[in-house]
Amino acid sequence: MPSIRFESRTATPAALLLMFHGVGASPDSLQPLGEYLHQYHPGLEIRIPAGFSPSTISPAGFQWFDLIGVTEENRPARVQQVMPAFAQLIRDEATSAGVPLDKVVLLGFSQGTIMSLEWLKQSNDAVAGIIGIAGRFAGLPQQTPACSAPDNPLPVCLIHGEADQVISVTQSQQSQQHLSELGINSELHLLPNTPHTITQNMYPLITDFIQKVI
Repeated sequence: MPSIRFESRTATPAALLLMFHGVGASPDSLQPLGEYLHQYHPGLEIRIPAGFSPSTISPAGFQWFDLIGVTEENRPARVQQVMPAFAQLIRDEATSAGVPLDKVVLLGFSQGTIMSLEWLKQSNDAVAGIIGIAGRFAGLPQQTPACSAPDNPLPVCLIHGEADQVISVTQSQQSQQHLSELGINSELHLLPNTPHTITQNMYPLITDFIQKVI
């Protein structure tokens, strides 16, 4: 499935937003948020790629890694297997858009958040910021990521619904705590009575963060 794109309405994009959907979904699932952000940030180039393979739990959707038989123990290895392709996807999209990596913002939902946060742990390339919605780390970071310099820590915004029954809100709470302990400039927004989905209540949080980092 081709990615969804919203082209910058300025001659040169001010920044590039890459959005990564959840397991079993497709770029269409993030299109309403993409349309909103495109209107709010006219200089923003937005791209929503599809996961690497058809989903094994939802035939109409895609996945970044397979969830069948996934456990706490084997999840990191599954993410690691596809991480080189994910990192290359980020570099390729930035090059294609003509935007330097330090002007790229990553936004993930659920499994897309897992990929984005694990990229943060492993990458030497710094981006402008990362937004993780209703997600988690595959394994909590134990050291400061190489892409986050002490004098210029990479900002991270975590958003999670307190009524999420798919990925517990405690995952984002633990993630934010670990990031803060490692010197990462992180913020956490918890939304009461919100399940495992993206709601319009999240839109202002996302736009405010993007405005800050670009």
